[in-house]
Amino acid sequence: MTKEQNHLRDLVIAAIIAALYVALTYLSQMFGLGYGAIQLRLSEMLVCLVVFNKRYIWGVTIGCVLANLSSTLGPVDIIWGSLETLLALTVIYFVSKRLHNLKAKLASAVIIGTVFMFMIAAELMVLLKFPFWITYLTTAAGEFASLTIGAVLLYFISKRVDLVS
Repeated sequence: MTKEQNHLRDLVIAAIIAALYVALTYLSQMFGLGYGAIQLRLSEMLVCLVVFNKRYIWGVTIGCVLANLSSTLGPVDIIWGSLETLLALTVIYFVSKRLHNLKAKLASAVIIGTVFMFMIAAELMVLLKFPFWITYLTTAAGEFASLTIGAVLLYFISKRVDLVS
């Protein structure tokens, strides 16, 4: 493939991942779990993709921005929530680059993604006056569950589908 073809392929993959993120967030929201102190965003499973290739950073981040357009917290969530995603993905990417075992990479994604929920808890504390530690516990628990499901699914999918190239 030429450089232009690779670039176009990466853009198409990013668009597909962004659309999938939005769809899964809206599906979560149908059950009241897409936003707030208690959330189980199915879309967060896609965070684990970053251990395979850095191109997934933009697809997931853009998906988060688009999904957060419908957040009741408005522009703050669009910016802050999406920044949290971008930062977590970037850290996950750089940590996982140094690991050689796929299970360790996916485990690092689960742990790092869960830890970064402190930013969402802080956002909810400032905007909605929610207690930080309880909110951190509930948002981190939902994130941990989503990321764990994503890690397991992507582990098995990666055995059949090339997620790296």
